[in-house]
Amino acid sequence: MATSEWRQSAVGLGLAFGSAFGVIIPLIFGFELVYGIVIGATVGWIIGTIISLKRK
Repeated sequence: MATSEWRQSAVGLGLAFGSAFGVIIPLIFGFELVYGIVIGATVGWIIGTIISLKRK
C-alpha cells in the first residue's frame, strides 16, 4: 500500500514542482505565463511518471 501511495505522490509532486517552475520560466524568457505553466506541468508529470514506473 505504501508503494502505491508513493507512486501517486511522485506524479503529484512532479505536477506541483513543474507548475511552479513553469511560473518562473516565462518571467525569465518573456513568453505567456499560461504556456509556461502548461509546459512545466507536462514536464513535471512526465518526470513523476518515469520515477514512479522505475520504482515499480
